[in-house]
Amino acid sequence: MQKKAVILGASADRSKFGNKSLRAHLKAGYDVVPVNPRAAEVEGIPAIASIDQVEGPIDRVSVY
Repeated sequence: MQKKAVILGASADRSKFGNKSLRAHLKAGYDVVPVNPRAAEVEGIPAIASIDQVEGPIDRVSVY
């Protein structure tokens, strides 16, 4: 089973750390969940509005 990383403050702006972290976690093999209430998707991954919406166990949370 793949480990899950939740990125709070994930950003569609590739120059921001919320995006860099998302891409780094993807590269490391994590199932990434971007959390951003104002974004529909980040790097092609559907975003959610709140960490409360994450399904299943969370292995890592990064906050930006």
